Amino acid sequence: MTNEKLGDALAAARRDGTYADVDWTEVTDNSSAMAVQAAAVSAYGGRQIGYKIGATSQAAQAIVGCDGPFYGPMAANDAHYAGDQVPWMDHYRGVECEFAFTMARDYPASGETIDPQSIKTAVADCLIALEVVGRRTGGEGMPQFPGVIADFAAHCAFVAGPGVAGWAEIDLAAVTVKGLVNGTATNEGSGAAVLGHPLNALAWLADALVADGGRLRAGDIVSTGTTLGIVIPQPGATVTGDFGDLGTVSMTFGEAEPNF
Repeated sequence: MTNEKLGDALAAARRDGTYADVDWTEVTDNSSAMAVQAAAVSAYGGRQIGYKIGATSQAAQAIVGCDGPFYGPMAANDAHYAGDQVPWMDHYRGVECEFAFTMARDYPASGETIDPQSIKTAVADCLIALEVVGRRTGGEGMPQFPGVIADFAAHCAFVAGPGVAGWAEIDLAAVTVKGLVNGTATNEGSGAAVLGHPLNALAWLADALVADGGRLRAGDIVSTGTTLGIVIPQPGATVTGDFGDLGTVSMTFGEAEPNF
């Protein structure tokens, strides 16, 4: 299958809630997977609001079989606010509790060094968020590398929570985060799970985009990777990320459609 045909199949599956029958034979590495991802994103359409970063912890890398992070675009039509009901799709495999950043300016500027300190000056806001992850190909669990990159980097939906007041003076790595389903705690982690600090993940993305011929733009929202693994999603359930003193962010899944 050509990149375009693979992309068309993945985009159609994402829109329709079906599974794509794809042949990954030619998708052998990060470069070929990114080419398919670009075709899938183009076929899916919609306005891009920013990026998600995946596999920012060793545990997440072990789950999908990669040795480092990867990224993919996020689309406006799959973005929600805290408290929203997110329509259920069988694609969903997990919910991740994440720190996200909104960029105040393009980064890096000409001649600017990319590092966690300089990127801090380019951030407008930090918020707590949820990302729904999954797959558009058949199988249990998360998709494996390199197909996971081609398949929209496993991104399904983004839920923006409240902003973090005074975030620049807070050690985000030390923040304990709990995931809950219908009020019952299921997972626990911290900001340190995200490449040691969420700003490290943001700087990694900036460097990766420049290497790929792009850059972060003013207004981009970047979700930096899970702080605690995945919370298993269920139709009709409410999933909450509890970030302690920084607040909570919740979403409720719609009920599964009946299968007649």
